[in-house]
Amino acid sequence: MWFAEYDTLGRLGISEAESFIKKRFKSDAVEYLSSCCIGQLIRDQIESEVDEVISSKSWSDIMVR
Repeated sequence: MWFAEYDTLGRLGISEAESFIKKRFKSDAVEYLSSCCIGQLIRDQIESEVDEVISSKSWSDIMVR
């Protein structure tokens, strides 16, 4: 399970964060978002939570920075 913010990688000296991640994690299923990328496990957990909210017609609290 992992998560990487492009700004954080930039502060570590990695200027092309998205390209770096694509090269480094070729075999991983990665979801590239506007400010970060997430691994498959986090994506699966979010999808599961959204499915649960839809089926139960309730609310959930998913924090996004």
